[in-house]
Amino acid sequence: MVPHATVDRVLQSVAPSVRVDREVLDTLLTERPGPDAVIALLSVPSVAVVRAAVVYLGVFGTFRDSPLLVLCLQHRDDGVAQLAEKVLWSIWMQAGSARANQVLAAAIRDMEAGNPTAAAAELAELIASEPRFAEAHFQHGLALGTLDQPQPAATSQREALRINPYHFGAAAALGHACLELGDTAEALRQYRRALQIHPRLDDIRAALREVSALIGNTN
Repeated sequence: MVPHATVDRVLQSVAPSVRVDREVLDTLLTERPGPDAVIALLSVPSVAVVRAAVVYLGVFGTFRDSPLLVLCLQHRDDGVAQLAEKVLWSIWMQAGSARANQVLAAAIRDMEAGNPTAAAAELAELIASEPRFAEAHFQHGLALGTLDQPQPAATSQREALRINPYHFGAAAALGHACLELGDTAEALRQYRRALQIHPRLDDIRAALREVSALIGNTN
């Protein structure tokens, strides 16, 4: 069995304030089962067991597990959905090489420090070396959007979605860029796409209602 201290560390890292089935998580961390076993756990009635399975994916999951975690965004339990979102972001932001992940983190720090120009330059170089890193395209699009460049921002978000069709953040950002470009029909389509993936994006649902009202559509 995995020592309880290890289970505690995992919970502290992935789910510090969410109740999970510790026994199930302990077994998962010890046995490290394949996808079929995890899928079975994600469909059981016990919310605590489902949460344990999602936490397990937060430790050993990879980009290939994105479809499983996206299904959890639809779960009736808010805790399951919140965990799934957190795990998805973690997986997506670490889907590049070790160097790429470091560059991505540095670019995000530049964005947070109010320097989108530096972030955009770093991300452009990163994309040139690792063009299949979806998160780099997404963050590049965010930087370009901050720099009031909606057209290239939209291009970056479309590429992020081409590589990772589950990226609700890229769909939402693409909707924002399309709105800035005056393409309200496409903005609505992308907002709906983001909500189809992740129904709990309240800010995007509000944006969808506002844009729909402006053009006389219903959502």
